[in-house]
Amino acid sequence: MKTLLLLIPLSISLSAFGQLKKSSPKGGGSFKNAPVTNHRPAVRAPKPSSHSSNITSPNRSRPSSNSSNSSSSNNSSSNTNYYYSTSSNSNRSNNNNTNHSNNSSSTNENGSYQILEGYNNIALPTSGEFVRTLRANLVKTIVEQIDRHATDSTDIVILIDASGSMGNNIKTMMKESDAILASVPAGSRVGAASFRISNSNQWFVLSDLSEDHWNAIDFIGKKRGYHSSESHYDAIVKTVHSSTWKNNKRMIITITDEYIAPVENKHSAADAIGAAAAENVELHTILIAF
Repeated sequence: MKTLLLLIPLSISLSAFGQLKKSSPKGGGSFKNAPVTNHRPAVRAPKPSSHSSNITSPNRSRPSSNSSNSSSSNNSSSNTNYYYSTSSNSNRSNNNNTNHSNNSSSTNENGSYQILEGYNNIALPTSGEFVRTLRANLVKTIVEQIDRHATDSTDIVILIDASGSMGNNIKTMMKESDAILASVPAGSRVGAASFRISNSNQWFVLSDLSEDHWNAIDFIGKKRGYHSSESHYDAIVKTVHSSTWKNNKRMIITITDEYIAPVENKHSAADAIGAAAAENVELHTILIAF
């Protein structure tokens, strides 16, 4: 009888201790019926990159026209960018304050006549800019274009040429992709598209404008086949018509390592300018020099 009376209080004590332990999770414990969220932030934090350690935080300031050369004052002469277009809202001179001729022409790998000044001809009427740079300076040039022209709440589409030797240029971009996104102003959306010659199947692919800027970078870095020719005018018209523009400030930045071959396009320079003007889109081009 005494044994039974001793066991009853002990049982009650153990039961109470068990209830107390269940009601007080420790460390990483979770409560039953706790809310579960799959929320994805609008803009993911930049991915770390050992190649861009000099960029520690997003640059949200917009340089004034009187200081537009300050960001490039430390460049060596081998990394000088050549700016071809001019407009009233910014300084387009290079480090040596020298004007470089933009009247160059050649033939491409298909033997088609191609022109350099085609980029300048579509930049000027749309308040855009044409700049020529080296592969080693590509990411810095993209960042400069965004800093020079984008404002808070800008729609930016990065249009990449998917022809020829562009594979290595894309790899260069991806090594410092976080630096590109760190330069995008607050409230902006970023998209991306790739193109090749427009008489081929699936010649144009778009990742539409989004507040999740990494969507565009992921698209640019995806594995793809690189082909021999490209239709720049057609790609610009297609990008303008296919993108869901919302912000008042709008830009297309074409990145290519080839001149424009008019015969490889169904549209003309006038068509590209007209399409951009109808949607108030600035046309910028970065030509990667060999």
